[in-house]
Amino acid sequence: MVPNKEFGKFFKSGSTELRDLEVILKALDSFDTDPASYLQTCLAAGVKPVIESFWINLPYSHIFHSIMPDILHQLYQGVLKHLIGWITTAIGAAEVDARCRRMPPNHNIRHFFKGISSLFHVSGHKHDQMCWILLGLVIDAPLLNGLSNIRLVVAVHALLDFLYLMQLSVHSDDTLDLLEDALKRFHDNKTIFLDLSIRENFNLPKLHFANHYVEMIKCYGTTDNVNTQYTERLHIDFAKDAYNATNHKDEFTQMTLWLKRKEKILHYNQFIQWQLTGCCTSSTMDTAWSRA
Repeated sequence: MVPNKEFGKFFKSGSTELRDLEVILKALDSFDTDPASYLQTCLAAGVKPVIESFWINLPYSHIFHSIMPDILHQLYQGVLKHLIGWITTAIGAAEVDARCRRMPPNHNIRHFFKGISSLFHVSGHKHDQMCWILLGLVIDAPLLNGLSNIRLVVAVHALLDFLYLMQLSVHSDDTLDLLEDALKRFHDNKTIFLDLSIRENFNLPKLHFANHYVEMIKCYGTTDNVNTQYTERLHIDFAKDAYNATNHKDEFTQMTLWLKRKEKILHYNQFIQWQLTGCCTSSTMDTAWSRA
């Protein structure tokens, strides 16, 4: 229960009040009894006025506890994407690109020869690669009006600490304390972006949700269990590639047919490989072909 104007504040884990599901359900059910005041009732309860939400009749479910930490979309494509933009504005695009070119080559780090300021449609994987050199880009970087860059370095360092601690496959009380401390250090030093007139506020929902990560890890386990980065490949194979194979008209039917044909080719190829390895007999082949 945090107003959107306070999304930029730091809240200690477990210190905020969670939404009351019964109040929300009562507000959503008021459409049948008082449709004229339905909009105002939902706004007062702090929920969108959606009629017949899909989760209302799901047993043993709490919709507000089902929003899990997502490293790909909440951090790499969210908070860290914002941070890279703020750094580019703070020290200048030309300086950022020049510092990228001056980075010494390393077998494990991508070398951005053309810089990072001109990149567009950046994937989460590229944002991950940018984070490897991000701290090096701000060390001793000159700021406008002669401001010290100490707060900038500390803020970037803290957010990177939060990012990498978040991805640990095993957590303890100590690592969770370090995680919360890293987020607090960022909030303590984020005023540098206000002083540089880069931001007017930090009312970003994805930044606010970072306050709940420690609590979510305690309840549901490490973030690698719920990271959508693992299923993003399926989104590319089954949606993006399928859409590109159509003429972009009546695409759903064409996408379905394209996927069906790809699956048949895959199954037939697997059957041929199975036959070539000598793992099948005449009887099993007849059964397989009859099922096909």
